[in-house]
Amino acid sequence: MAFALAAVLVSSIIAIAFPGQKAFADGLTSETFTATLGGRNAELLVKVNPPILTDATKEDAYMLFRLYDANNNQTIKYSTFFISVEKGIGDDAVTVMPPTLFHTESGLLRLKVQPAEGDLQIFGTQEQFLNAWVADPGGTINIRGPIFLEGGIYHFRIEIFGVDNIRNIFADADIPKFDSWLSVGDVFMKQVQYNGQAYDTTIVSYYDQVEDFNFDAQNQTFIWSMPFDWNVSRLEQTSVYVHEEVRIPKSMAGVGDATSFAATVNSKPISGRMLVIDPFTSETELTLHYLLNKNDIVRMASNVPDDVSQMAFTLAPSTEANMQTSGEMSTDTGGVNVAAEWTPSQLNADTESTLKLDFSDAFSGGRLDADVIYDLRILGSEGNEVYSQSDLTAEDGTSTQTIGFPNNENYQIEIVVKGLVRDGQPIDTTRNGIARGIVVVPEFPTGAIVSAVAGVLGAVLLLQRFARKSMPSGVGVGVHHQ
Repeated sequence: MAFALAAVLVSSIIAIAFPGQKAFADGLTSETFTATLGGRNAELLVKVNPPILTDATKEDAYMLFRLYDANNNQTIKYSTFFISVEKGIGDDAVTVMPPTLFHTESGLLRLKVQPAEGDLQIFGTQEQFLNAWVADPGGTINIRGPIFLEGGIYHFRIEIFGVDNIRNIFADADIPKFDSWLSVGDVFMKQVQYNGQAYDTTIVSYYDQVEDFNFDAQNQTFIWSMPFDWNVSRLEQTSVYVHEEVRIPKSMAGVGDATSFAATVNSKPISGRMLVIDPFTSETELTLHYLLNKNDIVRMASNVPDDVSQMAFTLAPSTEANMQTSGEMSTDTGGVNVAAEWTPSQLNADTESTLKLDFSDAFSGGRLDADVIYDLRILGSEGNEVYSQSDLTAEDGTSTQTIGFPNNENYQIEIVVKGLVRDGQPIDTTRNGIARGIVVVPEFPTGAIVSAVAGVLGAVLLLQRFARKSMPSGVGVGVHHQ
């Protein structure tokens, strides 16, 4: 049986609402939320694999729905889900899949989506009581059609129709209802003119589609925007994350080979963990990441006029030469924040330093209440690997490593989160991602710089005092300020 659908795209934004309540999330890879099933505490995991999809992706994708008992982590069998899909938000939303019943005896529902032109088709059998599509013994239902072909926001409405038995159906007032906004990265490619040459540039917007792109060659500035709802009340109820990825050819002299950039979001400058520069992933392109979490966006929203419905970005090389070691980083999928503390704080080559990493929930700022499995890499200025450790464990989210730097230069640090481990539960891979940052060697801590400046001023004063005592009467020495 086939259903005609417009193109749908899914990547990673999940949110859930209980009966009579609404909660939302934008831009995340996957999340787990709680629900109540007739007095039983349950949790629902919604996950997309691969975790990051773009409209350039043509491979099969899987959407996993797992309902399980929160007390013993046991999957709840014979679960029936009522799922519909809309493209867009608010008045612009268009229904792309009408409400459809899916039933799984194992309790796991995995929708395997095969992108293809034409009408959407669901392959399988339908049981006779509810006429629901029945998953195979592994929980999979195959779908083929125009899904994952365009970037943007897609709204999945999910209802738990029944559990434990195909005939055990909840009353309308007791049906747990979930709202899930999933976004697919919009790959926007544009050739720009600079110094008499053409350069291919790319922007991947993992939230919504790129609009109003422009490159100001005179000011070396990239400008673009995307649709965004800045309503503060909505954002305060939302786990929201925005990731923009910019790729610039390294051959674009003065831009693609720059080491420092000035970036803004709706005219507000961003830096630190919000702007990551990655010169190593590609040999031919410089990659920059805008990583904005909920707290960042809520702070910005307070200064955005009510009639603004876009998030606007600018990016340009900066003349600022003072790069600083990253003290805070976020994973590219938005789930984990990593605080980095070095001892001694003044880093030097050929001297061992201790790195303390503290992993936390990027959305709430609180503890993860889990051990974190991660890889750690440090790359030199030419992309050479100077330190690498795999499958490290940060117990209760904290870990220390001893590292030596071979030369005085700027390094890139990469922390690959591979899973969260909690007692009695399978490894949680829903927060996996890569956090990137900069390590500057040598770098003087702020206190050392203040002391150095104070020392210079002290020396000037002593020189003035000595000069006054040594010179004939009527001759003075002073400092001239321009």
